[in-house]
Amino acid sequence: MINAEIKEYSPGKCNIGPKEIRKRYLAGFLGFIVAAILFVFLSFFRVGYLLFIILIFPLFLGFIGFYQGYKKFCVANAIAGIYVFSDTKKGSIKDKKSHRIDLKKALTLITYSFISAAMLTMVITLIVYYLVI
Repeated sequence: MINAEIKEYSPGKCNIGPKEIRKRYLAGFLGFIVAAILFVFLSFFRVGYLLFIILIFPLFLGFIGFYQGYKKFCVANAIAGIYVFSDTKKGSIKDKKSHRIDLKKALTLITYSFISAAMLTMVITLIVYYLVI
């Protein structure tokens, strides 16, 4: 859900606008599509079940894209200390406290994304090990 009303930077809560939010959702969708294609490819060639662990990379991209879109918060912007709401409404975060809040939120999103990707990868790998190959 993209809220077009968001037009202000809020530390740890919002640092991207509607256009940027759509980009994050698209990146997440593409990450999941790549993971699905890779899964089909690995299954088709009946590779060893341990190779399915590489699914964690595109799954991580998928989760981080969707988490960023949902939270209206870009990890890269937080690390760089900037916000982007439109092509004309961009800025840098000068306040160190706000930047620390953004970095904490970025770390949280990265952690959630990694844990989500790792758990789904583990489930897929176990299913492949016990049921498919």
